[in-house]
Amino acid sequence: DYFQIDPTFGTMEDLKALVKKAHSLDIKVILDGVFNHTSLYNSWYESAVLAHNKYLKGQTLSEEEKKFNTLYKFYDSEEEARASGHKYYQAGANPYYYEGNFDRAMPELNFDSEFTYELIQSVIDFYMAPEIGIDGFRLDAVKYYYLGENDKNVQVLTRIEEMMRENNPNAYGVGECWDSNTTIEKYYQSELDSFFYFPAAGSDGYIAISVNNKEKLKGNYYRGSKDLEAKCQNGIPAPFLNNHDMARLSYSTLPDLQKFVFALLGMSKGTTFHYYGDDIGMVSTNLPSGDYRDSSYRTHYYWDDDTHESECQNVPNAVNQPQIMPCYKTQREDPSSMLSYITAINKLRNIYPFIARGTLVDGNEAEESANNSSKQKILTLTKRYEEKDYKVMINFSDTDEASCDITGYKPLAGLKIQCDDTIKFESNTLTLSPHSIALLKTE
Repeated sequence: DYFQIDPTFGTMEDLKALVKKAHSLDIKVILDGVFNHTSLYNSWYESAVLAHNKYLKGQTLSEEEKKFNTLYKFYDSEEEARASGHKYYQAGANPYYYEGNFDRAMPELNFDSEFTYELIQSVIDFYMAPEIGIDGFRLDAVKYYYLGENDKNVQVLTRIEEMMRENNPNAYGVGECWDSNTTIEKYYQSELDSFFYFPAAGSDGYIAISVNNKEKLKGNYYRGSKDLEAKCQNGIPAPFLNNHDMARLSYSTLPDLQKFVFALLGMSKGTTFHYYGDDIGMVSTNLPSGDYRDSSYRTHYYWDDDTHESECQNVPNAVNQPQIMPCYKTQREDPSSMLSYITAINKLRNIYPFIARGTLVDGNEAEESANNSSKQKILTLTKRYEEKDYKVMINFSDTDEASCDITGYKPLAGLKIQCDDTIKFESNTLTLSPHSIALLKTE
């Protein structure tokens, strides 16, 4: 039911209170817009089945039934369903089938029907109205509106984006397009603000690969960052490392490296996304061989190891995961914790907008040479923002200090892995402790 809050999470009044409090703190709230499919038990689907049964029997349909008859992707024979090339299931005991690319319990909506857009509009209007005040939507599975037809999907997203803007000119929308950077680039034609940048995510993303062999692969991060900006230049990049459908990227025995990976995410352009639990180093390492059940990536957050206050139950079928790092309550009091470190990253992004909004430009010849050399430990990102150049200096070594000349620039801030690490600015020389970062601006 798109118009009710699951009691597991609370009530509609709880949602209103959450949004009101968030807005008072200058925090925006977006909801998950699952508009590709519904539940098999949704009242829309039940009404559509009743209407389609009448249609096949040649009975007269009311105006509302005519609408519901077009709402889902029904196939009136198995031959027709098979010819679609998509996954399909029989609609109960009825002599027809529905498309369900994700699961038997998730019938797909029909985006050739104007009624589909009418219902989506009603959901968006409901939550973005002043009574609730949601600020936008994360759009689920945008490749599947028309599976295999990207041009049509772009058109759908353009219409949904317009629905949000009609409610709030400053609404924010981000789409889940699990695909290559070339495909993601195409989806920006919809003018939706952002699309999750999957080439950055997971153990095979360019961020993780760049730290797998110390400074020798730092060029992967540099090239990946350039690709991120190039492919998302028509909107706001949305890089991330983890989500609810993939094993958590974690370095459980190397907590400093765990921090550094998130620092690299934090130095990226755009709106960075953190999956819950990233902030306290949650893992999903306890998985039987070949077991990729999503539920094990969705285990409960560790709020308080003593009282377990506010902790929810794991979702069904989840494999219990080891707790490597302390709970939120403990980390909150530790200035060297993962939580404190990620808080520091986000604080820097808020204080210095050039990190998120600046555009990567080529540095000087020496910097570009060092960026592509496996022998140099420091990577230099030159970001241009409001006609000024800034430097992000990153030491990719996990064991050694590294120094470089910073003539023409002066320090703004630094980010250290541990509180007792050092970042030195002496004359025109910058010295960075292992995996530390410095921010500079032109003098």
